[in-house]
Amino acid sequence: MNSSAKDHGLLVITGATGWVGRTAVEELQSLLTPENFLERVRLFASRSGSIVSTGYTDLPPFSIPVFPLKDLPDLAVSESLSAVLHTAFLTRDRVAQVGQDDYVATNRWITAQVASALTASPQARAVVISSGAAAVHDQELGLDLASDPYGVLKWEEEQLLSNLVPGSLVLRLYALSGRFIREPVRFALGDFLLKALRKQPIRLDSPNPVLRSYANASDITTFVWRWLFNNNVDNSSNVLAATSCTTNLFDLASLITRIYDLPPVQSTIDPAAVPNCYIADSESFLTAMNEQNLLPMTMEQQVIDTAKGLTNPEHATNSR
Repeated sequence: MNSSAKDHGLLVITGATGWVGRTAVEELQSLLTPENFLERVRLFASRSGSIVSTGYTDLPPFSIPVFPLKDLPDLAVSESLSAVLHTAFLTRDRVAQVGQDDYVATNRWITAQVASALTASPQARAVVISSGAAAVHDQELGLDLASDPYGVLKWEEEQLLSNLVPGSLVLRLYALSGRFIREPVRFALGDFLLKALRKQPIRLDSPNPVLRSYANASDITTFVWRWLFNNNVDNSSNVLAATSCTTNLFDLASLITRIYDLPPVQSTIDPAAVPNCYIADSESFLTAMNEQNLLPMTMEQQVIDTAKGLTNPEHATNSR
């Protein structure tokens, strides 16, 4: 392993209290000693606080400081950044909570903080966690922010940060699994698992088949650290759909039903109806993982890993 990124300069994670961010923290702890981690790693979120270490299972958990994102540009001016893993962004559901104008302004402010830091640290490598929602705008000549603020803002951020750091990597997430899941009731996988833990049958009320492309947050972030520390740059494309398998939700519900020995799945789905698809070809990401000597979790392994977050308080994503 080429250790230049690993051994020199600070490693920054934005959105460190979120689903992908918390997973990235834990996976990075498997690569650094506790002392080196505290010395080298800087975590950022919307406000200051702390999280508890979960990656050093042979040691007592310790507190890790989390800094407000507004401090990131000043850090980049005063200290050398080696790598930035950017996961911070207001999710699509927040539009209704804060209003579209504030939603757009906040996300553009988040992007601006990261852009300012990368401008001040031109030597830093960057990985941007994006969304499959950006993919629909790849071929558009005019972006309609009003109709799809989340997708358009993600696409804009991809373009801006990729231009700032030509050797950067953008990973577009579609459906996510993993033990640091947040608000599980919002996601099919989380909702199914909550029912399973209560020994309730899983019910699908959609009239249409629903297809989703999944990847596990640990697989994604393990890949990110390997890619960064090995100084990999794929000149053919800096955008990957971070998916490892595609499933329909009836099959997912059936899998969980088998694992937890539940009553049969209840479904109103018409198999002949037009499917609701949020999917991507997994081949490029699986190839990239293979180049880093990584094997993705199976869908069953992803289910089991996600369930850990619902049964183990150690994996709660709340910060203090």
